[in-house]
Amino acid sequence: MSMSLFVVLALEVEPNSNDLNLFAKELEYNIEYSQGIELNKHSGFLPAKISGNEVGVELYSYSTSDLPEQIKSILTVEYEQGVVYQLSFGGKPSEAQTAFTTAILMTTKYNGVTIEDQSGTLLSVEQLTQALQYFSM
Repeated sequence: MSMSLFVVLALEVEPNSNDLNLFAKELEYNIEYSQGIELNKHSGFLPAKISGNEVGVELYSYSTSDLPEQIKSILTVEYEQGVVYQLSFGGKPSEAQTAFTTAILMTTKYNGVTIEDQSGTLLSVEQLTQALQYFSM
């Protein structure tokens, strides 16, 4: 079964893998993304390494106007014209760990919000961090 986390960022933010790598080191997350990836231009598999193991997550970006109404309705004004970064993952714990870690980094670094697709619920960084421990490699 496939699941997704939606990370919504304000329109003017342009995340990239180099910034995420620096921020991951600052926060002491043992993840490293392939260098030089502009996330708003990337579509498909986002390669990374966690503790030296090759991992990754499917990443897609699009306008908040393409979100389902029930999800759009929970966004605050600053994100209504934003960009959604959908982190999709399957049943492998490494994929979930990559998705949750990426959501934590993007939400924290770029002042975004994360929404879980199954329930349509906003997840705090604390909730994402708690969930992350279940997927540790």
